[in-house]
Amino acid sequence: MDSGSTIGGSNPSSPAESMRNKKFINLFVLYSAYIWFTSFSGSILPTHFLKQGLDFKQMMLGKLFLFSGQIILLLFFTAFKSKKAWRLALILNFGYILLSIRILNPTQFYLANILSGFALFFFYIFYNIAHFENTPQEKRGYSSALMFSIGPLIGIFAPLASGFLASKNITYLWIFSGVFFLFAFYFTKRQENFNVAYTLKSALREIKSTRWFIFDQGIWEATIFGIIPIFSLFFIKEPLEYGGYLAYLALMAVLANLLLGRFTDKIQKRAIFLYPLTISIAILTFLFVFAVGNIFIWFVLTGLLQFLLPLFWNISTAMVVDSHPNLRLAMPGREYMLASGRIVGLLIAFISFSLEKIPHNVFFILGFVMFLYPVILFWNTKISKRHSYL
Repeated sequence: MDSGSTIGGSNPSSPAESMRNKKFINLFVLYSAYIWFTSFSGSILPTHFLKQGLDFKQMMLGKLFLFSGQIILLLFFTAFKSKKAWRLALILNFGYILLSIRILNPTQFYLANILSGFALFFFYIFYNIAHFENTPQEKRGYSSALMFSIGPLIGIFAPLASGFLASKNITYLWIFSGVFFLFAFYFTKRQENFNVAYTLKSALREIKSTRWFIFDQGIWEATIFGIIPIFSLFFIKEPLEYGGYLAYLALMAVLANLLLGRFTDKIQKRAIFLYPLTISIAILTFLFVFAVGNIFIWFVLTGLLQFLLPLFWNISTAMVVDSHPNLRLAMPGREYMLASGRIVGLLIAFISFSLEKIPHNVFFILGFVMFLYPVILFWNTKISKRHSYL
């Protein structure tokens, strides 16, 4: 699947455009099925891990193993085919679920997270490439918004369903997870097969103008992938209540992302929105210091953050796609920098959880990290004038 043959100004009624639309629909169905499977099977697992005897530090360490697994494959699996990758992603995620059913020791938990990290590599690099190669350039903002809206949309229902079933009998969670795994696996056969081959050096060179933004984002994302899911267990310990909390967070994200995606496509200056978004996210991160002992403030701040987050992901991803036309190099480079940043951020969070009974300092550090994002953007575009971003 050549990016030159899939992006362009084809007549909407042409055979080429119709073929692209069919590819995109098939891709999006696979993506939706994958997100449903992973959200249903994994969203309320922190409550299960807590009941299995894991503490907060071990859960945070598990997140470190997850992204370390992704890094390992990014370094050594530099040529692969898409269909095989998507199938492996599903199988590895299912392996993660199987290993989570009964955790006998922390090593088993860490191994499960490594498998989940492998799945991140196999699914998202190939999906992101296919998604944007089958999107016309003038529609990338809206296409990115669709991609980052389906997760929150599914996130309204899947955690509630899994939380309800787990509250009745957690065996139902494992059974339905298997059903949804098979459903998603079926849609891999409908995808067009393509090859991705890169070297890490060439991938990082391709994203030279954006890689520090990506790394900075990755460090801050420890807030989303580590701190919020784990720290919320201070307040919520039952699967149904935890699923309801996740549904509330997802509900905050759906509408705003789609609306802004359409708007930024029209003005074709998406990057300008990164200033208010990143400054707002940095301020919210600082304010979490006041939320760690108050469930009401925690709910309000996490809800506001979740409202802004898909907008940030939408625009920052579209900026990378717009800035780097060779997606088969840009996407591996992006995933490497994101994973590297997430490992650094999660290591900071792990140290904070280890040294403080109730972590506070981590929010100051990660808030400062996010505040660097608009500072670097302003420096690159207005002071040094080295780069210009859409």
